[in-house]
Amino acid sequence: MYERENYRDSSGKVKHRNTRYLGVEVTINGEKQIIPPKKRVKEFKITKSVRYGDIAVLYDLFTQYGLIELLNGLIPRRGLPVGEVFASLAINHIIDRETLNKFSNWYRDTALEELTGITPDKLNSTNLGAVMKTCGKIGPEGIVDICIELFNKIKHLEAESSTLIYDITSTYFYSTKLPKARRGYNRDDNSLPQINIGLVATKNKGLPVLFRTYEGNITDVRTVEQLIADVKRVDLSIDAIVMDRGMASKNNLLMLDGDNLKIIAGIPLTSNEAKKLVARDISEENEIMRPSGLIYYEDITTSLFGIPGRAIVCFNHSDLELERTARLKKIGIAEIKVAEILSSQTGNGTLEGLEKEIKEAIRGVSDYFEIINDGKTVSVVPHAENRRNARLRDGKCLLFTTNLEKSAPEIIATYFGKDVIEKIFDCFKNWLDLQPVRHFEEGNIDVYIFICYLAYLALALYKHHLGVAGWAGVEDSLDELGRIRKTTLDFGGERQDKISVLTKEQKEIIEKLGFADALF
Repeated sequence: MYERENYRDSSGKVKHRNTRYLGVEVTINGEKQIIPPKKRVKEFKITKSVRYGDIAVLYDLFTQYGLIELLNGLIPRRGLPVGEVFASLAINHIIDRETLNKFSNWYRDTALEELTGITPDKLNSTNLGAVMKTCGKIGPEGIVDICIELFNKIKHLEAESSTLIYDITSTYFYSTKLPKARRGYNRDDNSLPQINIGLVATKNKGLPVLFRTYEGNITDVRTVEQLIADVKRVDLSIDAIVMDRGMASKNNLLMLDGDNLKIIAGIPLTSNEAKKLVARDISEENEIMRPSGLIYYEDITTSLFGIPGRAIVCFNHSDLELERTARLKKIGIAEIKVAEILSSQTGNGTLEGLEKEIKEAIRGVSDYFEIINDGKTVSVVPHAENRRNARLRDGKCLLFTTNLEKSAPEIIATYFGKDVIEKIFDCFKNWLDLQPVRHFEEGNIDVYIFICYLAYLALALYKHHLGVAGWAGVEDSLDELGRIRKTTLDFGGERQDKISVLTKEQKEIIEKLGFADALF
């Protein structure tokens, strides 16, 4: 039922219109009555709509573990609160990395203003740069200290005794004026200057412990002494440190053992001790299935470089075929080159010149040849013993550990499970856009990597609460939560916040996370 009125239009005609909704007409006991509406719909307008779901979950992780409060207490403040700013920058790296110039506009479209209490206009590039510069003043050592304090806040998620994995990656620069950025062994197949980043993480959950930056031309093996000093500062029971072959030099193993740090390391087959250990027949009694295929192994109680421990020799038929084929191809190419040199008798007409040219031709496989210069002629013959010994090493790798408690299959699984840290580096570089680093002052490089570190830390916590072992589905679930928006409505001066209706998938993700019900 409506209240109606008569009115005249512009031509003078009488017309009718509804002016007010009265309710529904019903008949009760033979009598007609109007039941008025329970609530009148007020006019409203949308005043704001922001991205909420993934933003709220990630920020809540920073909050519930006390990471923002810790950052504010450890980093000196000048102006904006450091913890809230760094958490916002880290979340931006996870969701949609923007430059400092464009960060404020991105921030404006998210729920971060409500969560941090910082207005978007304050987060301009000048203020953000000032916060980074303030953090940079504590230097690389101060940032390592902060990383350790952050890890102490989350270490209870790991078992009481944990295995740590150590590895190094690099990130490159277009700038050539940064002292720490230098040309060295390049993992990205380019000739640009780079810095090296050493990272320590837990093997079980992939929680980051600390990172440290090095000059781009420093070798992996030279960083282990600093690693030992750093892990001593971590308040954690360490059952072993896992290292790749590039770091397991004799001196490094002796230092680790001298500091009572247990080792699980791949050993390069360059020393006589290592070569002797793998030059043995491997029975097929002991076997273990790995994702890469079937591995046979021998567990030998022995010592290496005077360090008591266990040598575990692993053998794989597929690797044997690959290694032997690759070596024989290189030897065959070298033999053709040597035959051409000897038949043409080049080398500037001298035996020394000829010998020099032959050495250049067999570079990389010189161990498998003998050059004989008797003063009259130069001849080249196969080095039979070295070729025979190489065949004994084909398809084998050597692991050495001072852990006497774990079984060989556990040691093997732990070592080859170090790809956890490779996945972390992949997350840094591809998801978090760590590289290339285009424009940063020298003092801000460590700060920028620290922001990437914080972003990965939040992702590791998110993955833990999601209850998944690998990274499959982590990014997709965050994207799904990112579709949840919070809209602010104004009903005649009365403000109400509405969250978009959750899909079945979003409800399942929130339920898995366990802590997010209150946010939605």
